Amino acid sequence: GQSTQLIVGATPETDLQILSLSSALYEKYKLKRVFFSAYLPVVEHRNLPALTTKPPLLREHRLYQADWLMRFYGFDAAELLDEANPNFDPDYDPKIIWAVRHPEVFPVEINSAPYQQLLRVPGLGIRCAQRIVSARRTGRLDFEDLIHMKVSLKRAQYFITCKGKYYHIQNPEPDLILRALKPSARSPYEQLNLFDDWQTVQQENNIELLDADAYFPKQTATGTAPQPIACTRQATC
Repeated sequence: GQSTQLIVGATPETDLQILSLSSALYEKYKLKRVFFSAYLPVVEHRNLPALTTKPPLLREHRLYQADWLMRFYGFDAAELLDEANPNFDPDYDPKIIWAVRHPEVFPVEINSAPYQQLLRVPGLGIRCAQRIVSARRTGRLDFEDLIHMKVSLKRAQYFITCKGKYYHIQNPEPDLILRALKPSARSPYEQLNLFDDWQTVQQENNIELLDADAYFPKQTATGTAPQPIACTRQATC
């Protein structure tokens, strides 16, 4: 099947516009996959972000998460974003934000919820939802069963009940959920910039920059290059 790629951050479109376009491409042209790529500035132009702009890698990641929700979890673009909230929250994955904004849907009772409803619970993936549906045929489940099924209760506990009871919490509020699930710190890793000043890179990272003339000798005044030095046992070629 065909696929396409959307550049993120080169122009001022919102996540809602990008996701809506992605959804339309899937529906109208039956694309196999829509890829997203964070814009990396390489040329200077008045209509493009400055060369010092960092690639929006986290935004790219959120769009991929939303794309996954649309393709495999039954979500629509209009459910994940709207005009009041046109961009994804960088601190939370789209499934958590959707769940927090729809408290009327939760809690979901593990022993009776249909498969499609289980898929909308943060912390429940496709395999876990399938295991739950299969295991319910032989008896009622509790949280110990979910732990054995590798369910991520760190997230799911705020949105599910087993036999009518929460897992160590009582009636979680949206603000409580967001505080509990907020990342403690940003990742220290950043996209490397190919156009950083080499002297700054050398000083900050203690990198030894090799002399190009040592490997590609310049022509001498007579027009001939110096003869290469033969390797010895003490030298490494």
